[in-house]
Amino acid sequence: MKKDKYDVLQRLTVIELLALWEGRLVTNRLVNWFGISRQQASGDIRRYLTEHNPGSLIHDPSLKAYVPSPTFKPVLTHGHVNEYFDMLSGHSSDTTSAVVETEDCLTGVRLPDRAVRPEVVREVVNACRTGSSLKIVYASMSNPAWAERIISPHSLVYTGFRWHVRAYCHKRNEFRDLLLSRIDRVPKPSEAPAPLPAEDTLWQESVTINLVANLKLSEVQRSLVEVDYGMPEGRLQIVVRKALAHYTIQRYQAAITPEESQDELRYPLMLLPDDRKKIGPYLFGADV
Repeated sequence: MKKDKYDVLQRLTVIELLALWEGRLVTNRLVNWFGISRQQASGDIRRYLTEHNPGSLIHDPSLKAYVPSPTFKPVLTHGHVNEYFDMLSGHSSDTTSAVVETEDCLTGVRLPDRAVRPEVVREVVNACRTGSSLKIVYASMSNPAWAERIISPHSLVYTGFRWHVRAYCHKRNEFRDLLLSRIDRVPKPSEAPAPLPAEDTLWQESVTINLVANLKLSEVQRSLVEVDYGMPEGRLQIVVRKALAHYTIQRYQAAITPEESQDELRYPLMLLPDDRKKIGPYLFGADV
C-alpha cells in the first residue's frame, strides 16, 4: 500500500511539473510515462485539482490539454528548475531519485538552482515544439547590456551545471547557446522564419572525444584515475554532438588546453593532445 501511495504522489508531482514548466498537460503524456490507462490519467488530474491544488489548471479545448490558471502556484514542488530536469532525466518506473529518497544512508550534492523562470521555459519549449521564433531580451558576459534579439530555438540542454537553449540567433546569423537564466522578461512570439534544426550542422554531426588520465600524474595516480572512470584501454572514448563537445569535457572535469593540463590535481583527466586541434572549432561556442 505504501508503494501504491508513493506511485500516486509521483504521478501528481509530474502533473504539477509539466503544468508549471511546460504550460501544457495532456493525458497521453501520463499514459506513456507511467503505463496507465487514460481513465487513470484523467483521474490523477482530477485528484490533483480536488485534493491538492483546486483551480490551478484549466482545460483548453483548442489545445485538448490542461494549462495553468493565472493564479497557478506549485504545492507539491518548490518551483526549482532542477526538479523539472530531474523528472525528465530520471523518469522511469523505479527512478534513482526515488530510491535515494527512501534510504537514510544515501544522499547527494545538489547544485544551486539557477534563476530560471517557468514562464520563460514554457515559451521556449513551445517554440521548440512548433518550430517558431521568439523575441527575447538577453544579456551575456561579452554584451552585458540587456538588448532585444530574435531567436529560433530547437532544443533545451542541461549541461549538469546550467540550462541553455540551442537556437538560431538572428542577430549573429548562426546557431548559438543561450542561457535561460539570462533571458529577461517573458519571450514574445516573432514572425521571423525559423531555420530547420537540420541546418544546425554542429548539432546534427557527432565527434569522438578521447580523454586520458592527466600525463603529469604519476603512473600509480594515472592507474587510479583509469579505474575511477573505467578506462581498461587507458582512454575514455565518448561520442557526442559537436555542439556539446565543450560541455561534455567540462562535465568530466578534463583539461582542454595545455595550460589547464599543467594543473593535474584540478584536472585529473585531459583531452588527448591529438584531439585538441580536431575539436578546437567546436569549443567555446556558447553565447554566455
